[in-house]
Amino acid sequence: MKIAFDIDNTLWLVNNAKGRSEPNQELLAVLKWFCGNNDEVYIWSSGGVEYAKEIADKLGVGGLVQCIEKPDFGGHHHDMDIAFDDKEKNLAKINILVKNQ
Repeated sequence: MKIAFDIDNTLWLVNNAKGRSEPNQELLAVLKWFCGNNDEVYIWSSGGVEYAKEIADKLGVGGLVQCIEKPDFGGHHHDMDIAFDDKEKNLAKINILVKNQ
């Protein structure tokens, strides 16, 4: 399967309730589970591929995921099976809305 994770306010909680930015540990565990299951795991951001690589390295998953450009509004991207995002978007066959913490 192909699974995509958005970065800001999904994998990386920006200015969370504690007033700082930090990883979403629960979702990071889900990402690692998919990686261990030999699924194709992608992270993306509207901030671009370089930003995605920077955050992947901060999260310690740089060698496990592929960093790609996040699609603009409309349509699936790379035939993704599942997409995790903090906004309701149609990015994959199954779209999972992640609530900000």
